[in-house]
Amino acid sequence: ATIDATALVWGSAAIGFAPFACFFFQIVYPKSQLLIVSTSSAFFFLLASLFASLLWYILDPAIGLSSAWSALIPGVFFQFVFRCGFVALYHKVEAVIELSFEKTEEEQHHAASSGDDPDPTQHADLQAAKKKLALNDAACALAAGTGFGGLHAILLFGSLLASETSDAGVLYQPSCPKVPALLVSALNTFCFFFLDILWMLFTFFGMRRRLLFPRGGGSLSDINPLSRPFGHYFGNTRVGGNQALITVLLTHTAAAGFTTFNAFQYGCVFSLTSLPVLTIVVAYIFWSGVSKIYMPLPHSNVRLSLPASFSYGGAATPTAGG
Repeated sequence: ATIDATALVWGSAAIGFAPFACFFFQIVYPKSQLLIVSTSSAFFFLLASLFASLLWYILDPAIGLSSAWSALIPGVFFQFVFRCGFVALYHKVEAVIELSFEKTEEEQHHAASSGDDPDPTQHADLQAAKKKLALNDAACALAAGTGFGGLHAILLFGSLLASETSDAGVLYQPSCPKVPALLVSALNTFCFFFLDILWMLFTFFGMRRRLLFPRGGGSLSDINPLSRPFGHYFGNTRVGGNQALITVLLTHTAAAGFTTFNAFQYGCVFSLTSLPVLTIVVAYIFWSGVSKIYMPLPHSNVRLSLPASFSYGGAATPTAGG
């Protein structure tokens, strides 16, 4: 029995934490800037959890919050808010870095034009620094999702895993009397980690389009929804960015709701089937909606203060009558 319990603990730990370990050591850890992004996003997850807990702590004595939804709704809301807040902060830091590089290049060009002999090693160092610090939305979204989802996995599954390492036996719950609770929690953690990655990818896409385009703005080729091919369904527009953010909020609410089935007898039959299906659905929405237009054009971190009728990245052409 001890051997079986040990195998259950290690097997469940592999299911729950293997995706996080793979993403972290293969993508995040080799690059210091991605490690900073990942660590910062994990801190924002802690802030989201703190604010959700404080809200529940304040409201529970006043109005009595006894249902599972009273804890889930603040959690979903604050995770959404702090995801958006993290990406907004990332955009501000990105703009400062770009401005610093541009200022240094201007100083070098000014020195060259004034007849001063510029130091070639300084120019080489600047180019090396730009190459090393080259950030893009896809890599940073994966790193941020790894940090956000990794800490989510630790808090969601780590405490139960630690308690099961003792020799007190194997825990079962009425919602799943045939499957150990540790395995159920590991499978839920597995799904939520990939959902956290996808939600962060959507958030980067949505916040970037809100930064780029004024209200109603976007690429002329994507303004008409009927003209968008597969991979462009959301559209490279501000509205498409808003749709991505709404997708995050709705699918996260659905995923949290599916876990409430575990409060009922044999409820894991529904939760363990619906969560993987939802994960596949969210991945398909990402693939079909934004995968072909995910990366913005070069230097697109600069806000385009153009009317909706102007094309994204192209020459500005006024509309008829304008």
